[in-house]
Amino acid sequence: MKNEKRSIKATEIRIATGADGSKTLSGYAIIWDSPSVDLGGFNEVCSPGMCTRTLKENPDVLLLRDHNPSQLLGRTSAGTLTLTQDSKGLAFTATLPNTAIAADTVENIRLGNLDACSFGFNVPDGGDKWTTTPDGSIVRTLLDINLAEISVTSFAAYPATSVSLRSCPPSVRSLITRTNEEGCDCDCPECLDDDCENCSMEDCDDENCAENGCPNQDEDRSKPLSQSERRKLHMRLELAKRK
Repeated sequence: MKNEKRSIKATEIRIATGADGSKTLSGYAIIWDSPSVDLGGFNEVCSPGMCTRTLKENPDVLLLRDHNPSQLLGRTSAGTLTLTQDSKGLAFTATLPNTAIAADTVENIRLGNLDACSFGFNVPDGGDKWTTTPDGSIVRTLLDINLAEISVTSFAAYPATSVSLRSCPPSVRSLITRTNEEGCDCDCPECLDDDCENCSMEDCDDENCAENGCPNQDEDRSKPLSQSERRKLHMRLELAKRK
């Protein structure tokens, strides 16, 4: 299951310098009960305590720069990243390494170039709830997530980079007008993960999906031959041998 990613405008990112010159980065990666921007026909809310289970199971959560695994700033398994939930949200504190990317991150935070926090996650079965409000708006409430990583980023406003609608009830999904990152409205699992090249909807006729490599709309794709087609091919081959 691919991770979804969200970013929020940081309410605060603090840099502290220890007596030994070490740098500590702290702030909030998630804010409770703060509605997202429109994520493609619906808004999303993080419920208080939605990380309780995953933190209790002690996952190896990473602190990254812009979701890039090669730009590692800390991790829970190493003790260089600490995550705690309070009444406001999911707070983090990290002891930064003595690396070029850490120094670059500190300087860009100081200058205000990096002013957002983000988190990468996926949702287990039953981990979210979909509702419609009296005015017809659709709200997804995250109740329980598998947290994979948090990041310091330059992108705010809680945008969706990958939105999963698999858990959305059909009655609610039918009300959503969505377009994935590829510009396709196909609702197969692959297209929901922005993977049009592996679209599994056999009768897909979405033009944007076709433009992004939909195999089911590829005129040159290879299809299994039917029994009658195999028989005809065999007869042509036999005739060719006799000539």
